[in-house]
Amino acid sequence: GMGVVFKAFDGSLNRYVAIKLMSPLYLGSGAAKQRFVREARSAAAVIHENVVGIHSISEWQGIPYLVMTFIRGESLQKRLAQRGALSVKEVLRIGMQVAQGLAAAHAQGLIHRDIKPANIMITDAGEVKITDFGIARIESSSLTQAGAVLGTPSYMSPEQFMGQRVDARSDLFSAGAVLYQFLTGEKPFTGSLT
Repeated sequence: GMGVVFKAFDGSLNRYVAIKLMSPLYLGSGAAKQRFVREARSAAAVIHENVVGIHSISEWQGIPYLVMTFIRGESLQKRLAQRGALSVKEVLRIGMQVAQGLAAAHAQGLIHRDIKPANIMITDAGEVKITDFGIARIESSSLTQAGAVLGTPSYMSPEQFMGQRVDARSDLFSAGAVLYQFLTGEKPFTGSLT
């Protein structure tokens, strides 16, 4: 939501990369820019096969951007929209990889806070990649305090929804909500936000 992602060719390394350019809509907000830069730093600290790799961060004409591993595949949101519910075997395989990626992030003190089908990519080879650490919270950081409600309501833990301090268990709650949707084809919670 905070940026636009482009496929680009890195001529010096002879490979495709993904470039996430911060949306100009957010440029006036210093907090949004900090959050965008934090995404790169947070995700770059997590080196794991189930977390998208961040190669660098820079600016172009005052607009920050990230250079990331290009993923040949699709989001699980798109897969759900096309196929509906997934098989139990496929959900277990995806769930294990999501859990492994989250464990690596949590080991670095990083709480994702927006696990949802759109932020889980699956490569053409079937490997899961967790993306979009834009609203992640670093346990030692003061940029996102308790009381700030950020995330996607359908997948948020009750603590996160109420603006309370969250920890790794909140990501696991969200992952459980996502896995429920993968199995049933329906979100676990429906209705108005209230």
